[in-house]
Amino acid sequence: MTTIDFSSIPAPIIIEELDYEAILEEMIADLQARDPSYTEILESDPGVKILEVAAARELTLRQRVNDALRATLLRFAIGADMDNLAAFYGVTRLLDEDDEALRLRTIERIMGSSTAGGAAWYRYQALTADDRVKDAAVSSPEPGEVLVSILSDEAYEVATAAGEALDVLGENFGVARTTGETDAAYRARILAAVDEAGGAGLASQDLLDAVDDRLQADDVRVLTDTVTVEGATIIPVDVTAQVWLYPETHEAVFEGLEQRLKDAFAAQSGLGWDVTTSWLITQLHPAGVQRVILTAPAANVVCSASDAPALGSITLTLAGRDR
Repeated sequence: MTTIDFSSIPAPIIIEELDYEAILEEMIADLQARDPSYTEILESDPGVKILEVAAARELTLRQRVNDALRATLLRFAIGADMDNLAAFYGVTRLLDEDDEALRLRTIERIMGSSTAGGAAWYRYQALTADDRVKDAAVSSPEPGEVLVSILSDEAYEVATAAGEALDVLGENFGVARTTGETDAAYRARILAAVDEAGGAGLASQDLLDAVDDRLQADDVRVLTDTVTVEGATIIPVDVTAQVWLYPETHEAVFEGLEQRLKDAFAAQSGLGWDVTTSWLITQLHPAGVQRVILTAPAANVVCSASDAPALGSITLTLAGRDR
C-alpha cells in the first residue's frame, strides 16, 4: 500500500517519448537540408536504407538513456537499481522482498527521517521489523501514545508451507501438529484456527512480539512516546452473487470467477481498504458475463486505518444466460 500515488504525478519530462518514424523523418529532413538536390526520397534508395539503420540505432541509444534515468528515480527503479537507490537512504532489501515492498519501505524511511517519531517513522520500522509484516498502520489515540496495527502475511504462507516451516507457522498460531499428522491435515487445522480468530491477515503473537521488540528499541522509540503494537482488526467479507453469461460464453468463464476474485482481492486489499459493492461486481464481470446481481455484502464494507478486510465464503451461482 504505497503512501504516494505515482499515477497522479505527471511523467518526468527528462524521460523522452520515443518515436522511430519521427527520428527517421528528422534524419531525412537533415539530409535534404544538407543537399537540396536530393529530392527523390524512395524507400528503395540505398541512402534511405542507411538512414533507417541509423534511426534504429539512435532509437536504441535514446532508450538506453531513458532506462538510465529511470534507474535513478524511486518511481521506476527495479532490481539492483532499486537496491542501490534504497541503500542511499539506508534501506536494505529483506529476504524475498519484492521491488514494490522495498519501494514502500524506502518512501517511509525518507518521510520518517524528516521527523523522527512521526507516523512514517514508526511505520517504516514496523515494516522492516519482520518480513511477515504485510502492512502497518500508525495512529495516536492520545498525546504521547502510539498505536501500531499489524497486518500479517503468515496465513498466506500457511497455504504453501510444508514440513518444519509449517510446524513453525502452526506453533505461532497456537496449533501443534499431532503425531503422524500429514501436512494437508495440519494445514487445514491451522487455517481453520486463523479463520476462527479473524481470518487472513491475522498476526500471530510471535510476529507482534518481534515488531514490538524493534519499536521499543532505544534507537527507534522516541523517549516521550508510549508505543503499543496490536494485530489489525480483520473484517471477514462473505460474497454471494448470481451470474448470467451470454449465450455464446463458455462456462469456463464462470468457473474461473472465484479464483479471479481471490487474486484481485489479494493484490489490492490491505489496511484501511474499503470493499465496495461496485468493486466486487467489476471483478465478477469479465468479458463474457452478461450481468451480476450481488446479494452479499448488501452495502460497502468500510474499514478504518487499523482494519483489514478478508474474504470469507464465496458463493457464486450460474443463474442462466441472457442478452
